[in-house]
Amino acid sequence: MKEKVLMGIFGALLILSVGMIIIENSFPRITGFATSQSTISNVTISKYFSIDMSDNLSDGIQFGTVDTIPVIDHNSTWNNITSNATGMFLNVSTDSNTNVDFCVQANTDLTDPSNSATIGLGNESYANDTTTNYTLPALASQVSLTTSYVKSGYNITVGGINYYRFWLDIPAATTSGTYNNSVDFKGVQVNTSC
Repeated sequence: MKEKVLMGIFGALLILSVGMIIIENSFPRITGFATSQSTISNVTISKYFSIDMSDNLSDGIQFGTVDTIPVIDHNSTWNNITSNATGMFLNVSTDSNTNVDFCVQANTDLTDPSNSATIGLGNESYANDTTTNYTLPALASQVSLTTSYVKSGYNITVGGINYYRFWLDIPAATTSGTYNNSVDFKGVQVNTSC
């Protein structure tokens, strides 16, 4: 009887195994192969920059007191401060991600508000350079200020500096007084207009 039971168990296992093989071959199989798909990843980074003005330049373009006129190419106070270098500059912040062109303009002639006397804007000039020493920015490169923004520094790199010197011509017939105007600076993306 033991033998019949064992034979029955083995027979059942044989039938079950054959049935499993038939079922496995009759239905779609899982093969273990993987399929793949792809998609794009995209981001747009905006151009960003920040500019800063040196302390000397933010204190103003000072020409001091002039006792004798006429004067040609009178130096601004900060033109030569240490090691004959200028103390007036603009810089492009190191957290910027693009180079910058600088622009400059004046709002009007130098004007004495007490009597409306003026020193024409063509008499106020500047030069700029990315280097400063005894000769740079150079007097020979001076340009008169205008009431429209003009480029005054090109392609200044991130972390870079654009140095300025200013001069004033005071004609002989200029009335005594205190003359003022406002000089404005701005940074723009390279190759864009002021």
